[in-house]
Amino acid sequence: RITCENPTLLFPDSACSMPVAPSAASTYNRKARRAWTAQKKALAQGDNPNPEQLKEQPRNTLFGKRRADNSSGDAPPKMQKQQRARAPVLKTDPAAAKMKGMARRTGTGVHERRSTGKSTAGGKTSRKPAAKADSSAGASRKPHGEAVKASLHAWERLRQTKTPSAERVSLIDAILDSFQETLVRMLQKHDAARVLQTCYRLGSARQQAELMTRIKGHVLALSLSHYGHFFVMCVVRHGSVEHKQMLVNELRGHVADLVAHAEGSAVLQLVYSSVASRAQRNAMYRELWGKDFALLGQVQAEHTDLAALFEADGAAKPRVLRRMDALLGKAARKGLAMTTLVQRGLADLLQHADAGQQAVLASALKEAVPHIMHTRDGARIACSCLRYADPKDRKAILKAFKGYVARAAADANGSLVLCVALEVVDDTVLLRKALLAELFADLPNLAAHAHGSLPLLAVLAPREKRYFAPVQLGIMGAAGSGTSKKDAAQRRDELLQALLPPLCRLCESHAGALGRSSSGCSVVFESLKAASSVGSGVDSLHVAAAMRALA
Repeated sequence: RITCENPTLLFPDSACSMPVAPSAASTYNRKARRAWTAQKKALAQGDNPNPEQLKEQPRNTLFGKRRADNSSGDAPPKMQKQQRARAPVLKTDPAAAKMKGMARRTGTGVHERRSTGKSTAGGKTSRKPAAKADSSAGASRKPHGEAVKASLHAWERLRQTKTPSAERVSLIDAILDSFQETLVRMLQKHDAARVLQTCYRLGSARQQAELMTRIKGHVLALSLSHYGHFFVMCVVRHGSVEHKQMLVNELRGHVADLVAHAEGSAVLQLVYSSVASRAQRNAMYRELWGKDFALLGQVQAEHTDLAALFEADGAAKPRVLRRMDALLGKAARKGLAMTTLVQRGLADLLQHADAGQQAVLASALKEAVPHIMHTRDGARIACSCLRYADPKDRKAILKAFKGYVARAAADANGSLVLCVALEVVDDTVLLRKALLAELFADLPNLAAHAHGSLPLLAVLAPREKRYFAPVQLGIMGAAGSGTSKKDAAQRRDELLQALLPPLCRLCESHAGALGRSSSGCSVVFESLKAASSVGSGVDSLHVAAAMRALA
């Protein structure tokens, strides 16, 4: 502990000197300690605010500026901070108020809000609506909403089977009167379109004729409409012959606009397959060749396919193929290859296009092959895809057949697609796993089936005219064409090694059932003939057992 003998050296001013503890302070010198503490307390409570004689700094303290003492009244009064006035609270929408003012000046109506706030006694706006809006408020906000609402009420009564005929006629007349000037526009709405479809389906001949008169000149627009095309399809299904022919005439010259459209293709498919005659179908098909063929359809009526056209006018081949490639390729990419007219065009295009176009189309149509192979033109497309596709696309097509091989073999056109697959695919291991394995699972039934035996005969007797008609060979395409690299004889030998043993066992176990069927007899004959040849790789015991069973 540091002590100082003369405390005046530290504090010259004796009045302001701090008390110093005695040098010999101890716990027993209580009198000196009490005097020192009392002197310190008196100094702390003294009137001198600056005991250390520091420079005077008015209104300055250790913890900030000292507040001015206004008790004497000399200091100026404290200035009050001006507060910015708050903007008034808006209790109404300025935009709505402006619209109401414009409506008053013009005399037209304006849409009201469904729930308006009302001011309470305390000045607060209530969030609870005064009353629930009426259901007719939504209809009144739409163009012709009241007419649509009234037609829906009439529709509930109209479509009931117990409604009397006289009342039904009066209801339809009331609906048609409510849509006097806006019928075509109402056909493009989801609710009114259903009402008018029922009016046409259940209406009298006079009412149906009135509806057709009103839509005359608007059939193309309705066919391209999301809801309007259902009315056109309703006329095709339930209309008279005159009304159907009116639709065909209205759509003439616009096939190219409909064939690649989602809704228009549905209308075109129904008109093409169930209404149009053979001459009208050919005229629709010629419209895919170009605009000049659409305009001169009657002049070039003798040309029914691309082969006849190219034979008569070879100079038209490049532009026609380019036009069909752009149009039908767009339809195929949009998933519209299921329509009959598109399949007819794609089949001819794959037949007459060059190698580059064939490869591109085969790659674009590989996923659609299992879905279109049941039709004649679809089978032509599937055979061309297998013939002109690369090995990767062929593998994708065969994998898509998984689970449907037996059903395809029992189909008149699907069986020909399987024959072409066994004829052009070079990967015989893939053919065994993808096709032959599923054929073996139902081999007794398929061997005796008129169409199911064709894939077996395609390997046993390739393109034998005794088993394949000229029409079937035309669907399968020319032999030897395509992108296959393996020799046909080598491919057949590899397939026979997998096919003959099950067929010989089948002949041994089901000889009677196969002998009673013409297709089964053909399979048995060709199987034993191929198994008896030198180098077939079939055990002679199986062949002998099969012959004994037949005997």
